[in-house]
Amino acid sequence: MNFIFKHEDTPTFERLWNEYLSTYRSDFHYALARIEYALAYSSRLHMDQSFVVEENNRCVGICFLPIETSMHDGLSVSIAEGYAIAPLACSRKYEEAIFEKIDALCALFNISLVKFKLSAFEDARFNRLRLYGFIDTTSTTGTLDLQTSKEELWTNLRKRYKSFINSVIKDDAFSILYSDHSNAQTLHQTYVAFHKIHMQNAGKIPKSDEIYRKQFALIENRLATVIAVCYQDSIVMANYFFHDTRNVIYASSAYDTRELFHHLPLNHYLLWHAIVYFKEQNFTTFGFGEPCILNAINGFADYADEKELNISHFKRGMGAQTVSHMQAIKFYHYEPLIRLIDQFKLEVTNAFCKH
Repeated sequence: MNFIFKHEDTPTFERLWNEYLSTYRSDFHYALARIEYALAYSSRLHMDQSFVVEENNRCVGICFLPIETSMHDGLSVSIAEGYAIAPLACSRKYEEAIFEKIDALCALFNISLVKFKLSAFEDARFNRLRLYGFIDTTSTTGTLDLQTSKEELWTNLRKRYKSFINSVIKDDAFSILYSDHSNAQTLHQTYVAFHKIHMQNAGKIPKSDEIYRKQFALIENRLATVIAVCYQDSIVMANYFFHDTRNVIYASSAYDTRELFHHLPLNHYLLWHAIVYFKEQNFTTFGFGEPCILNAINGFADYADEKELNISHFKRGMGAQTVSHMQAIKFYHYEPLIRLIDQFKLEVTNAFCKH
């Protein structure tokens, strides 16, 4: 059994990684272009220790292992201090070998914690990370079964959302545009312009141009689609959807902030057309991404503010079925765990003080 690290032999690493994806079931979260997009989000990346496992001239496991410098916890395996996608292996034997290697690397580099999540599209009834000493921090997300009839998908919409959508459909000034080779660049550039305005208005640091370039690369690799709302032939909203050929997830939205469009239900209108579009493209599952949660306090290390609760309410109104999104943290030092416990106590105290 050989462990081949990306930083030691990138061509072999990429060849074997892609071999695994073509041989065993996975989804777009594991595509190398998607991994590169995730890495672009890390402003504190210390090193990338991603590796593949080879035995008998075949790839039997893959592991994305970004190591960041945390604000409080030294080094951690994470992405933008969030959860990295969990390793995959073709059998329990090789999965155990991967997690043993992770333990060894964490000891070597004095890593405080590892944060992994399973793909929301992984067919899992049990959080397999718990087998390897991880503390379960499972959250929730929302999905739609696109194998359901269009009529039933419409029925599952919140009643007033149907009225919202119909009100835009009846206005001939509005139309829907789907990205293809002829318009992808324009749609992407419009999305970026809108998104930068949103970041500025929110007082946030704008995303790097590298992130936007990686995002466009996903379109070029057929791992993303942009769907836009047009008003009198001008784009006023653009949403990104990440996907492979079976599963799709609603990733982000940016829109024209002029008052004329501020109170219109354009995202209801766009998402309904997106659901129908991907159904007609024979996709099986539509994911609503994060947040899609139920309560201000959902569990250990799983909290939501008012904005996140409102977004989650909107997604459920689009017919999303709430499902578990399995994730977990393994602590190698006790201080980060104590800090999260203290944060949980604070969240509970604040919640009860409001009532």
